[in-house]
Amino acid sequence: MLIINGTAELMHDNEEFTKGTRHEFNMFSREMPFEQQLSQIEEYLVARGWDNIEVLGNGVINNEEDITHNVLQQAYTKAKDEGLAVTVNNQPLV
Repeated sequence: MLIINGTAELMHDNEEFTKGTRHEFNMFSREMPFEQQLSQIEEYLVARGWDNIEVLGNGVINNEEDITHNVLQQAYTKAKDEGLAVTVNNQPLV
């Protein structure tokens, strides 16, 4: 499973976040390699209201037991089922 981390800016207000704030995200993709997933990653985030995406890193998770954070475990499972999943840090970057 591919894991991507970076930051993105919210393009409109929603229940949890304020328009214009930048947040860190982690994303899982069932498909690889990373270079071939860039357009799908962008489409997925833009469809959810995020843009000005900056990818800071990516890697491969070979063993889901290596993920110890509950929210990331849920996203990993969702990506296994649906192909892509993202988590966004609640605290905006300053």
